Amino acid sequence: MKRNEWMALIVTSFLMLAICMSASANTYNNNKTVERGMTKRAVMHLLGKPKMRSFDATGDRWEYVKNELSPFKPTELITVVFDRNEQVVAYYSRTSDSNTNRPLYPVLPPYGDDIIPDGTAHYNGPLSDDAFNVLYGKVQKASFADNKLDLLEVACLGCNFSCAQTARIIKLLSFSSDQLKALSLMAPYIVDPQNAIDIYNVFSFESDKQKAAEIITISTSQANRAY
Repeated sequence: MKRNEWMALIVTSFLMLAICMSASANTYNNNKTVERGMTKRAVMHLLGKPKMRSFDATGDRWEYVKNELSPFKPTELITVVFDRNEQVVAYYSRTSDSNTNRPLYPVLPPYGDDIIPDGTAHYNGPLSDDAFNVLYGKVQKASFADNKLDLLEVACLGCNFSCAQTARIIKLLSFSSDQLKALSLMAPYIVDPQNAIDIYNVFSFESDKQKAAEIITISTSQANRAY
């Protein structure tokens, strides 16, 4: 074999080796997921630099948008939450089909451990199961939508809710217009807006889902400004 042919073979072998190593590394990164306790450095190695960063008294939040321009894969929104020790304590991921006009609903971070949506300096969490069941029963027994909404308005003066609880309550109303009114009453007192998908799923029409997203987003923004 001539010298040039040997050199070409050697170069080709190195290129194939590099390609295999790169493919192996990509497979590893694609299979590996963010886990609780990971450091910022490990997350950045896995996901790259975040598109947006924010922080509050409890720690930092990094947000990513994946497959945003891909015509074949759904867009993925990722939120990674770190504590004050810069370790992962929460991970949220939502997807949307980029081939349709379906809105990409917001992924909202949880409120800090020392505030509730009205801005007061303590955190009560959502209603206990027993207390919620009492409220649920009263709203369920109310004869008309207006009566149900009146009950909710009074309850919201001293209660906080999870997204799952909110979804159960608004299902008690027959019409989406009334459901959105109920959500407007409860949204400022939702303690886990990152789980808003539970609420979006109550609505059948995309226009109502979008209105629900706007209500929750505005309520969360107002709470953060108050804080």
